[in-house]
Formats: sequence, C-alpha cells, structure tokens
Amino acid sequence: MRSHTPAVGARRTLRTLPFALLAVALMAAPAAAQDSVAGSWIFSVESPDGAGTMEVPFVFEQDGTAVTGTVDLSVIPQVQGARITDGELVDGVLFFLLHVSAEGAMMTAEVEADVDGDEMEGEVYIPDMGQVSLFTAKRGG
Repeated sequence: MRSHTPAVGARRTLRTLPFALLAVALMAAPAAAQDSVAGSWIFSVESPDGAGTMEVPFVFEQDGTAVTGTVDLSVIPQVQGARITDGELVDGVLFFLLHVSAEGAMMTAEVEADVDGDEMEGEVYIPDMGQVSLFTAKRGG
C-alpha cells in the first residue's frame, strides 16, 4: 500500500477543484434561470365572458424577487396608459398590480401566475368590477 504525501494530496485536490466548481455552477444555473421572469412575454388573456382571447405583450425586469415592467395595451383603444407596480416573484409565483388608465378613469387589476420556466398561467382579477380573466403566457414574444 502506498502512502500519499500531503503534497500529492494537495495537487490532486487542486486538479479536481475546477471540475467540482464547474459542476456546482452548472447545477445552479438552471435554478437561477427558472427563478426569473425578466424579458418579453406574450399573454393570451381570455375575456371574462369567454367570448375570445386577446394577445398582450409584457416586458418584465427583475431585481432579486422584485419585478417591474411594461405592458402594451394598444389593442384596447380606450386605454391611455398602464403601469406595473408591486411585482414579486417568490417560489415560482408571480404577483403584480396592473394600473390601467381608460377613458379618464383608473382601474387596478391584481395579477397572479404560476411560472414554469418559459411559460406561466394565472388570472387577472379586477376588484372594482368583480371580474376574473384567465391567461397563459409564453416568454419570447
């Protein structure tokens, strides 16, 4: 049986350390990517009465769990503007408030979705109207 000197053991450790670090980094990368909604998304939102769907582009930015972004609601002629506030992504659940200015009135919708990689599904709740609309979304729009 050969005995190993400390120098041999140290060299072996130094040779395998970069591979171990690479393996840890590769295992962590997918988890980090899945925990982000940053980027462009296309939401397919069902009308509350089920009469049809509307395609709406969103762009999210993320800093830690905080989420902000923009939405293009030009498909609805009555809308003058919209903004996203109070966004948060925690444990694969995205929540944000969508403030919409339409025909001189402000309305706030509560949006919550389960995020799974490049897809999400959830609901838009408008408390002032008591309406819920379901949606699905895909990244990359």
